[in-house]
Order: sequence, then structure tokens, then C-alpha cells
Amino acid sequence: MFQITIWSIPPLLAALVSVGAYLRVREMRRVPGMQALLALLAAVMFWSGAQFVGSLFTLTAIKLLAAKLAYFGIVLTPVAWLVFAVSYTRRQMRLPRPALNLICVVPMITIALVMTNDWHGLVWSRVTFVQEQGVFGMLTEHGPWFYVHAVYSYGLLVVATTILAWSIGHTTGAWKPVIAVIAAPLVVALANLFYLSELNPAPWFDMTTLGFAGAAMILDGGVLRFGVLETIPVVRDRVVEQLRDGVIVINAAGMIVDINESALQILQTNRAELGDKLITSFLTALTMEELSRHDRPDGQGLETILRGRAYDIGTSSLDDTNPDADAVLVLRDITDRRKTENDLRQAQEELVRLAHTDYLTGIHNRRFFMQRLAEETERVRRHGGCLSVLLFDLDYFKKVNDQCGHTAGDEILRAVADVTVDVKRITDVAARIGGEEFALLLPETDQIGAVRTAQRLRQAIAHISHPTTDARRLRITASIGVATVGARTQDLENVLNHADEALYKAKHSGRNAVCCADVSA
Repeated sequence: MFQITIWSIPPLLAALVSVGAYLRVREMRRVPGMQALLALLAAVMFWSGAQFVGSLFTLTAIKLLAAKLAYFGIVLTPVAWLVFAVSYTRRQMRLPRPALNLICVVPMITIALVMTNDWHGLVWSRVTFVQEQGVFGMLTEHGPWFYVHAVYSYGLLVVATTILAWSIGHTTGAWKPVIAVIAAPLVVALANLFYLSELNPAPWFDMTTLGFAGAAMILDGGVLRFGVLETIPVVRDRVVEQLRDGVIVINAAGMIVDINESALQILQTNRAELGDKLITSFLTALTMEELSRHDRPDGQGLETILRGRAYDIGTSSLDDTNPDADAVLVLRDITDRRKTENDLRQAQEELVRLAHTDYLTGIHNRRFFMQRLAEETERVRRHGGCLSVLLFDLDYFKKVNDQCGHTAGDEILRAVADVTVDVKRITDVAARIGGEEFALLLPETDQIGAVRTAQRLRQAIAHISHPTTDARRLRITASIGVATVGARTQDLENVLNHADEALYKAKHSGRNAVCCADVSA
């Protein structure tokens, strides 16, 4: 029933080496595709373990069952190797779920046919048991599906090995890991081919597991111990693919040569739709001349809007010595930054407005008025012309507050500010400079024009009325002082004082009047 022979050593060795590699890989946290690699090593362990168990028994039923169970590891190994290669390199052509399902169709059919081989013989057309060299072994003659499975599996191994070897060589430049990656599956393939050939002196012994033992040792010594699996993930391909910024490589004609996943999402397209499209087909607001300019000064970035999002576009040439070299475009989403900048600018503008605005009436305050008055007097001094100032005060306003309350007084002050804004020109500056006192700055206005404006303002204020508690309408009037200065005025800076003197004169002349200051030239 049991047998212990030297032929049990190779599958046991392969299983132990795979266990060691499995434990080493589990300690690596930064390896992309690690689950696929662990699945690969687990498949080899299962394959070797099943063969080891089969070599220990002489019962034909157990040997046949062990051979069938080994196929779970046999069909999974090339699939896991391909998935690891694609996941690890993270190339542009990723392996989507439908493609993975399609790749697994042949292995699943193989498993089903192996388990039901007694009915059809498509995998093993004939199974015999022999006693040779003191070993009870199982001989198989292969059916047509076995060769379909073999060709398919070898195809997956070649594709996966090519992808992995090219990626490691391209990103590290090291030749030892590349040789190890190529040699490992090559050893397995040679062992398997030798087992299937006529040269095999022990056809009842599958030497493929012995090849796996050698392959595992090659990978361990040439790849795992060098730390290649942990260092490559930070190189170009993975970095570019994981960038949140869109990266697009274009040639001199504007055709898209390369593109990362973020850029595809930004452009809302896929690789199949790119075809021969130019970059300007997506960035329609920009020209090739703008996109190909690499000497743009700092602070003069290129920006565009795509579907309501703002993007900053950085451009650089892959070869500064070649004017026709490919260029790299980096699209960075600056929508949130622009919104923050806009909100900050609006907040600053609002602070400035509040600093220059009277809180009650909404027109300018004394601070802003004095600033503009200083600017205008300096302009008159340098360039000539004239300047007028109206200073007006509401008559008997204290009685309004005493009789009707401060709420009514505030409403009247706001009404006065409104009519002042209606009367003034767009270049004039209206301000409340204190209490019930207002001022109006009239650039490039002589005394005659200032008096006309003052009279219109006085009449407009006289038409303001406010209801009182006894069902009457409260009316107010204003006294206005006018002062006009020119470039030859000696005390140009005292124009506000002159207007105040004229206001004092208007109040003492009976109120609700306009008086002009006598400003000597």
C-alpha cells in the first residue's frame, strides 16, 4: 500500500522550496500583484504536494486521484504567472475582469475534463500502472485535449515572462533579475518537455515538479534576495499610472503617443477611442502652437476648462536638442485652488469695501472721502483744472431723533444717502462724514456747476418725507456749503474747511439754503 522511494524527494523538495518562497513573499508589503504571486506559489505547492502523496501510495485509485488533483495546480500556475506579471508591471493595458474570466475558460475546461476523463479519455487516452525499478508508478498516454492545454499554458508562460522580463529590464537596467525571470519558467518548461519526451528513462515520474524546485530557487536567488520586487514599484510606470495629474505624451504633429489613466478620465475617453486623434480634438480651446511652447515664463501657465473643471497645463520636451521631439503635457486640476483664490479675492474686496463704506447708509465713509479728496487736490495741483466740494447738514435733525426716535432718524439718513447717489455723477464721490453731515466730491466741476448740483440735491432732500405717529408726514431740509478750488488756489488743501465755512453761512442765513465759500485765487 505504501512505498518510500527516491522519486518522492523531487516533489517534496519542490513543495518545501515553494513554502519558503511563499513565506518570504508574504513579508513584502509593497509588491503589486502579491496576491497573484502567492496564488502561483500555492499552486506549485498543491501540484508538488499532490504528486508527493501519489508517489507514496501503491493503490491505483489513490494514485489516479492524486494525479487528477495535481491538475488544479497545473492549470492555475500559468494563469497566476500571467496575472502577476500584468498586475506587477501595471502597464497601460491592464487585465480587466472579463479578460481574466476569458483566460480561465481553457483551464476550467481542462479541470472538468480531467475529473471526467474516465468517460471520454480526452486528457488521458490510456492509463496503466507499472512496477519498474522497485517503484509502482502510473503511465499515461495523452489525449487530444492535453495538447490543447499544453500549448495554451506554454503560451501564457511566454507572454507573462516577456512582460515581466521587459518591465524589470526597462525600469532597473539590472541583468541578473531579468535572467532569473527568464530562466525560472524556462527550467520548468524544459523539465516538462523532458518528461513528455521519449528520452525520459522514467516515464511514470513527472519531472516538472523538479523543474519547479529549480525555478523557485532561481527566483529566490535572482529576484527575491535582490529586493527587485520591492524596488520596482516606485519606478516610472507605476508612478505615472498612479499620478492624480493627467500625463499625456504627444508627438510634433499633436498625436497622442502615450497617456495615463488620470488623463483618460480627465478627457473622458478610453484608449480604444484615441485612434489617430490629435490632442486639440480634446483640448479644443488651445492650439498646437500654445501646447508645444516649452519656454513659457514662470507665472504664465497655460490653463483650460474641461467640463466645468479648470486645469493647469505644464509642457516640457523629452529632448531639448530636438525641436521635433515628443512633448509631455501634465494636466493638473486647479478648480478648488481657483475657487479658493476667488473666494479670498472676494473676501479681500469685501473687507476693502467695508473699510470704505458707511455701515448705516451704504455710501462711502469719511476715511475714503478724505483719501479721494487728497488724490483729487493733488491732481488739480499737478495738472490744473478745478475741484468742488459740497458739505451739507440736515436741518434740525436732533428734533427728528427726539420726536420720532432713532429708527426713524436712521431711515431718513438712508433716504438722504439714496437721493445723493441719484443726483451725483458716476465720477463724483458721496460720503457720510459724521452724524447727519454728508459730503459730495465733484472732480472737474467749477462753482457754477457745483451750485447747480447743490440746488438739485437740496430740492431732492426737501421732497423726502417720513410718516410720524400722529399720521403726519415728517419733512426735512438741508443746508449746503459749496467750495471750489483750482490750480492757483493758495490753500488748496483747505477746500473742505472752506466748504464747512460756507455750510455755517447757509445755516445762519435761514437754513435750507446753498452758500458758496469765498476762496481767494
